[in-house]
Amino acid sequence: MQKKIKGRILSAVSAAALAVTALGSFSAALPAGAEGLTGLDAKGITSKMVIGWNLGNTLDCGNTGLSSTAAPKKFATAWGNPEPTELQFQALKDGGFNTVRIPTTWYEHLEWDADSQMYLVNDQWMDYVKQTVDYAYDRDMFVILNIHHENFINVKQFTEETYEDASKKMNDIWTQVAEEFKDYDQHLIFEGMNEPRQTANPSVQQWGDGSGDNGYSWGYVNRLNKVFVDAVRGNGSAANKERLLMLPGYVASSSENAIRNIEIPAGAGNVALSVHAYAPYYFTMATDSNANHNFPGKSGWGEDYEYALETMFNMLNQVQNDKGAPIIIGEFSASDFGNTEDRCRWATSYLSKAKNAGIPCVLWDNNVINVSDGEAHGYLYRLNGTWYDCSKPVIQTMMDVYGVNATLPDYQEVTEPKFGWDNIPVEDNWVELYKSEAGDEVDVWDNFTVPGWKDYVNEYYDLVLFYESKKAPELVLQGTGKDSWNRIAASEESELPYMKTFTFADVKEGLKEGEELSDMQNLFISATQSKMTAYALYAVPKGDVPQPASLGDVNGDGAVTVLDIITLQKYLLLVQTEIDSDQADMNEDGVIDVFDLALLKRMVLASR
Repeated sequence: MQKKIKGRILSAVSAAALAVTALGSFSAALPAGAEGLTGLDAKGITSKMVIGWNLGNTLDCGNTGLSSTAAPKKFATAWGNPEPTELQFQALKDGGFNTVRIPTTWYEHLEWDADSQMYLVNDQWMDYVKQTVDYAYDRDMFVILNIHHENFINVKQFTEETYEDASKKMNDIWTQVAEEFKDYDQHLIFEGMNEPRQTANPSVQQWGDGSGDNGYSWGYVNRLNKVFVDAVRGNGSAANKERLLMLPGYVASSSENAIRNIEIPAGAGNVALSVHAYAPYYFTMATDSNANHNFPGKSGWGEDYEYALETMFNMLNQVQNDKGAPIIIGEFSASDFGNTEDRCRWATSYLSKAKNAGIPCVLWDNNVINVSDGEAHGYLYRLNGTWYDCSKPVIQTMMDVYGVNATLPDYQEVTEPKFGWDNIPVEDNWVELYKSEAGDEVDVWDNFTVPGWKDYVNEYYDLVLFYESKKAPELVLQGTGKDSWNRIAASEESELPYMKTFTFADVKEGLKEGEELSDMQNLFISATQSKMTAYALYAVPKGDVPQPASLGDVNGDGAVTVLDIITLQKYLLLVQTEIDSDQADMNEDGVIDVFDLALLKRMVLASR
C-alpha cells in the first residue's frame, strides 16, 4: 500500500552525551508491550493514565515549505525545537509522567498514488513517527497519537466540498496509521483530530463553541469523527478493535455546548471525549487589560478563578457521566509570567479538581520560555532532560497532587560552541565563494547575493555556510519570473551549530515544480525568522571533480586535445556550459578549436 521511499532514520545522540551529568545513566527500555494492556473499557484505560505531557511544536510543525520526501528531522526541527530523543522520554518518566501526547501533522507528508487512489504517507515520516511513539511505548507509558495542524481540516469555512477533501485524507491517513500500529496494545491511544475549526466564517467564531450556523459545524465535526472511528475499527486487528479513540468537539472547546454536541458513532467501542482547557484563560494566557496572573484571584471583568475551575470540572464530570464516555483534557497549561508561586497554587487547584472528577490531563509544553505573549509553556529543557527553573516547582506541585515520586534534575544549560575562525574545518580544496572576517549582519528575511556560484551547484559539491543565528538560514535561488524564488533548506548534516551544509539534493528539493536550475539567475544567503551574522560560504568537493588534465592538453593555439570525449561532456555539464559553433568546433579526431579564449579560461578556472 505504501510508496517505498524509506531512508535511514537517525536520532540525535549528541544531546544525550551532554546530559549524562544531569540525569546519569538510565536502564534500557522495556520491550514494546512488556506489560501488555488489554480488555479494559474506556474508563478503565483513562483511570490508569494519571498525568501526561505534550511533545509540542515538534512533529506537529506545519507550513514548512518542505517537500514530502524531505528528511523527517527537517520537519521536526522546523520550529526551533530539537529532535525527539530517548533521553527526553526517560526524563519524563523519571519526572512522574506516565502519558505522552505526540501531536503530529501529516498533510505535508502525503503523496497521491494513482494506483491505489489513496493519499499515501511518506514511509520515512511514518518510520519517524513510529520511532517517536516507541520512545514512550517501550517505557510502558500511554501514548496519544493524533493528526494535528492539518490544512484540510482547519479551513476558512466548512462546506461539503471541504468535507469531501477532509474525509478522504482523514480516512487514508488513519487507515495507514491503524495498519502501522495494529499490534500495539491499549497503551497506544488515537485522537482523531486536534482542534477542528473554521478560520474565517463570520457566523461561527474560530475559537468559539461552534454555534451560529444551526448546528452545521457540530455535524461537520461529528461526521469527520465517524470517518476516523470507521477507519480504525475497520482495520480488523484485535488491538484496534479495543483501542481507545479520542473524539473532539468543535475546536476541542471546553464549552459545555460544544462537548454536549459531540455525537458518539454507533458501535464506536472505547471512546473518550477530547477537551482542551487553558483555564481560567485570564490567568493562564491572557495579556490584555482583563488579565490577572495572580492565583487565587479574579479577572478584570470579575471572573473568580477558583469558582470558574470548580464550575468547569463539575460540568465536565456531569457531561462525561451523561454521555457514558470519559473526558481527557489533552492540553492544559499556564504560561509563565514570572509568577511561579501563583502557577503552583493554580496547578494544585486545577489538578485536584481534575483528579476528583477522574479526568486525566496532559500538559502542553512548547519548550518556550522568557516570552510575555502568553505562550511561555516551556517545562522540560529537551537538550539534556533537565527542568527549567521557572517550571520545575510547578511540575513538582503537579506530582504532589497525585502522590507521584518525581526525579526532576535542576536546569543545566547546554552551551554550544561559538563561531571562530580558528575552529572551522576549512580544507585546502574548499572554494571560497564568500567571506567576511568580521561577519555581515543580515536582518530577518533579508539576504545578499553570492557571485560565482553557478560552477559549484552540482553533484560534485556541497555548499557550506558559516553563520550565527537563533534560526537556521537558507539559500535562495532566484529565476527569471517574479515568483521564481526557491528557498533551500540545509540538510542538517553539519556537526557544528554555526555551520550548515547544503547538498545538491537539497537544492533540487527546494526548487519549485516547473523550475529548472539552468534558469536560476542569482543565489542569495538569506536570514529567515531571526537576524543573522554571515561569515563565509564555501563550495566543498564531494569526490573526484574533473580536472583540466583529465580532459586534454591546452596548447598555445587555444585548442584542447580531448583524451576522453565522455569526460568532456560530463565536464561541460558540470560547469553548466554549452559550446556552440560560435565558440568552438570539435573535429572527428576529438580536438576542440576554441574561438572564445575567455570561455576556455572560465572552464579551466571552474574546475580548480
